[in-house]
Amino acid sequence: MNWIRQRLESFSERTAFIEDSSDFSYADLINRIDKLKERVSKEVQTAPSIIGFSFARLSDNLAAILAIAELKQVAHPISTELAKAERQEQLSIASTQWIIATTSLERTPNELPHKLVNQLTPKNDAGLILFSSGTSGAPKAMLHDLNALLGRYESVRPRNDRALQLLLADHIGGLDSAFRALFSGSTIIVPESRTPTATAKAIEAHKANILPASPTFLNLMLLAKVQEQFDLSSLEIIAYGAEAMPQAVLDKLVEAFPAADLQQKFGTSETGAIRIRSIAKDDLAFSITDTGAEWKVIEGELWLKAPSRILGYLNADESSLESDGWYRTGDLVEENYDGSLRILGRSSDFINVGGQKVHPSEIETILLELEEVQACKVTAKPDPITGSAIHCAITTSEAGEALSWKRKLRSHCRGKLAPWKIPSSVSVSTDLAVNSRLKRD
Repeated sequence: MNWIRQRLESFSERTAFIEDSSDFSYADLINRIDKLKERVSKEVQTAPSIIGFSFARLSDNLAAILAIAELKQVAHPISTELAKAERQEQLSIASTQWIIATTSLERTPNELPHKLVNQLTPKNDAGLILFSSGTSGAPKAMLHDLNALLGRYESVRPRNDRALQLLLADHIGGLDSAFRALFSGSTIIVPESRTPTATAKAIEAHKANILPASPTFLNLMLLAKVQEQFDLSSLEIIAYGAEAMPQAVLDKLVEAFPAADLQQKFGTSETGAIRIRSIAKDDLAFSITDTGAEWKVIEGELWLKAPSRILGYLNADESSLESDGWYRTGDLVEENYDGSLRILGRSSDFINVGGQKVHPSEIETILLELEEVQACKVTAKPDPITGSAIHCAITTSEAGEALSWKRKLRSHCRGKLAPWKIPSSVSVSTDLAVNSRLKRD
């Protein structure tokens, strides 16, 4: 891990963060890391111990992860947006033993770490516990070998980017964006709030050239028409990931930001980010270019193998983790003739309608052809005859009764979808809701 400190020290005079209306240099970041190391080492004598933290500032959370990595302990970043009950549940599942408070360390009732943590001991490596978003079930707690995860960034080349950071440090998407910026010597810009207007304001004020965001948040920016209110011409790259990007939204982004390169990003909480290359800025197909990872497709499902794969889950079945290092992602993909891939959706999202398998993404693509449909989500609804029926929740700025929308959507789908795939019920909202990870809620 010596390369990390050497890398950060080589950038000491550069600005690492613009956050809370202040600039922080890489020298400041190193100073924070050292102070946290001193505070933790005074109290925590046994390694590996699990240490939780929940700072308001992104820079403090990243400093804590790097400090804990140097101490060979296990980091557990906790989102400040968690409700009290969710926070307590995370602490219990992770068996977190210490919490870094404002000026001290607090001991929790948890006495021993999860047995999976013992796998770090022979290697004398640090660990990292992350929780999935829980969008497809209960949140999964997973243990990373932090040395292996950080080692994937050693090959990052120096750059002078100004990257806007929306995602938090409690999940792989936010950490990947932050680590790529930090280990390249770039500046991370944190907006005053995670809203389209505050984001556009920060881009204009600090001339950010990279914007990593979820498709849902980018859609919110389009709906707010921020590109017409602020000077966003500094943007060179708009990177999207964490959830499926609708082709209709991508087309609108290409039109709204003609000078920016739209780049798809891909990764999983279980493997970390995997380097890919978009076929074109207006195309959802991509090629996997990561020389440190392997991939294959079995029965339409993408499998990944990377040195940064998690050691295991703390609270979930491990049938997706093969003993030879492969991870079955659950992502359904289409292989193109040129070897590129296109993600179709999650295998767990299939809806069984009277014995017929239906995937929501197919229906959502058709519904988004309607200009007035700003977003939509297709789910299963219990049906006494077929077992499940198709329900669609749409977001639109045009008022209207659900019944009239149902007629309109069904009329649009006829001739484009099989009868059992056409939504039988519709709910309408004028607000596009997002969760704490800025994905569609």
